[in-house]
Amino acid sequence: MERRKFLENSCLVCLGIAVGGVSLSSCSNIKTINSFEKKGYLEVDKSEFIDSQTKEEYSNIIVTSNSLKKPLILFKTGTDNYEAVSLECTHKGVKLDLINDRLECSKHGSVFEKNGTVIKGPAKNNLKSYNVDKTLTIIKIKL
Repeated sequence: MERRKFLENSCLVCLGIAVGGVSLSSCSNIKTINSFEKKGYLEVDKSEFIDSQTKEEYSNIIVTSNSLKKPLILFKTGTDNYEAVSLECTHKGVKLDLINDRLECSKHGSVFEKNGTVIKGPAKNNLKSYNVDKTLTIIKIKL
């Protein structure tokens, strides 16, 4: 391998490690739960938005399920308001990361608002959003 090519590749690897470390650290406070489908809905107890140890409130939760190809993210948007969108990029199906209140594709650079609206391509379509119903204690995400 040529020296120049070797140095370029080495720099790319270092950059990838640095960016990957930042990405991972930004995801460390995100809670992930698994939910099972019940009559066309995924159910999340509202208490999941409270950290059991610190009693601090989460602003979002990642929800996984056997009924989903990719996880979704459930945002708390107000006192008792919630929105849910897919974490699957509409460009090539890559799993999105939550970075600074935006959903970003690490593979191709698409960026989405929390409500799923495309901010920057190459993705052209908004993320799949889910209807959310709630009871006094349960958030129901319609599949």
